[in-house]
Amino acid sequence: MEPSKSVDHAPVVVPSEDRATRRRRRRHLRSSVYFVSVAALFGGACLVIAVRNAAQVTALKQRLERLERLEEGGGAAASVDDAPSESMYHLEAENLIWGPEEQRDDMFRHRSRRHAKAKEKKKESTKKPTAGKAKTLSAIHLTLNLEEASKRLNQEKDVVTLEYGNLTAFGFRPRKEHQTYIYKPWKISDWSLRGKDYSFNQTEGKVKIERKGLYYIYSQILYHNSAARSSYVIMVDSETFVKCMASVDAISPDSSSADNARYKTCYVGAARVLEKGQHVWINDLYGHYVSPDPNANFFGLVKIVDLDK
Repeated sequence: MEPSKSVDHAPVVVPSEDRATRRRRRRHLRSSVYFVSVAALFGGACLVIAVRNAAQVTALKQRLERLERLEEGGGAAASVDDAPSESMYHLEAENLIWGPEEQRDDMFRHRSRRHAKAKEKKKESTKKPTAGKAKTLSAIHLTLNLEEASKRLNQEKDVVTLEYGNLTAFGFRPRKEHQTYIYKPWKISDWSLRGKDYSFNQTEGKVKIERKGLYYIYSQILYHNSAARSSYVIMVDSETFVKCMASVDAISPDSSSADNARYKTCYVGAARVLEKGQHVWINDLYGHYVSPDPNANFFGLVKIVDLDK
């Protein structure tokens, strides 16, 4: 019998993993451990909550059973704890669901405030814009009133002498008083909205300011003469506010000649703050003749902003 020969087996060669594969496998392992840990924590938290709720429900059931036994036996409860009222059981159930009463009240108050704010915000966003209430404007408009004098002039008179000037076929000329030619025959227009802001003195020909404010002051004079220049100023008390000047290109040596008379319109306007008690009036610098047309000679104020406290 021949002796057995030993057979040499070749070693098993396990293919080596490359570095990327090993890195990927470690990443997958870490992710698995992370998710398992999170699931365990979540499950533990749920278990704790369930046990706590089960204990509270069990205690509530025991109290209900004790109350039923007391009612069946007809005996009185030894204490309030032994015979809780129905409202206490409701409170226990609400505490089980919503938490303690103080926490529940805070939550409801916060929710109510948040709901009220959201409702108010929605109301404001859907509110239609309304036009602001318009403030009542005040204005005074005066025109040169020579109607009665013109009627007298038409009655075959060359000159009509008035207290405040002379009227001829050539035009109206204001009377000179204290080195000034003040236009006095003003008439307040029917549409003027004076309110309590103005008062007018017919004797002086001046508008008195009754309330402090920012006013727009305007005036126009239609000159009818042959002078090289004609001019007037708007006065505030004794101070010159604005000045208007009208001139012609060609003039006659005789400035009083009616044949060379020309019409020259002079308009000026500006805004200014006027104090209560100040007077506004028109002063002609040369006292030249002007047209008696009331639509061509006017003077007025418009209140822009009320500054009276």
